[in-house]
Amino acid sequence: MGTFRSRVVALVVLVGASVPAIPAGADDGIGPGAYRPYAPGIWQGLYAGVNAGWGWSGDASGVIGGGQIGYNWQSNQFVYGLEGDISAADVGVSGSVMFINYSGSIDFVTTVRGRAGVLLQPNLLVYATAGVGVVHWRTHADIPGFGTLLNTSGTDTGLIYGIGVESKWTEKMSWRLEYLGFNEDRIGDFGVLRAGLNFKFGP
Repeated sequence: MGTFRSRVVALVVLVGASVPAIPAGADDGIGPGAYRPYAPGIWQGLYAGVNAGWGWSGDASGVIGGGQIGYNWQSNQFVYGLEGDISAADVGVSGSVMFINYSGSIDFVTTVRGRAGVLLQPNLLVYATAGVGVVHWRTHADIPGFGTLLNTSGTDTGLIYGIGVESKWTEKMSWRLEYLGFNEDRIGDFGVLRAGLNFKFGP
């Protein structure tokens, strides 16, 4: 839990550092604490994109990357929606005990999640996300010269949750940074920290 808390704090600090200061008396005439208008529809609509990052589970770690598709709704400074993604992974660990060689890996991850967040500025969204995740894993063990002792694979389904920050570069393109956490008895805690690009379709 302490490790997850430290990642949350680090992401919040990153969000704070990415928000430029808005001086009082700026050209738009909006001072501190005043209502800032949010143009309707800037975030609303269908989008798709790509992502890449780092995944870890216990002693296993490695790269992960894939694509996502989703739909946002916007109500003033609030943005909420649904998103699905699928990622290939090379998250593994290997070693030996006595005369036995072993390895374990996570091969792909897919999720379906809801997202809900608030705009700190019209182009800067901070959000939380939760839903269902599916993780595919493999394990292998053998004794050199004697053959395979274990060679299994399977999928685990469970709750996935996370937080993130997303910023508009243009009306049609945005970047994001997010943390996702997945917990299941067989693979233990599995975390992903990834960056991504999204492209909005339609008006």
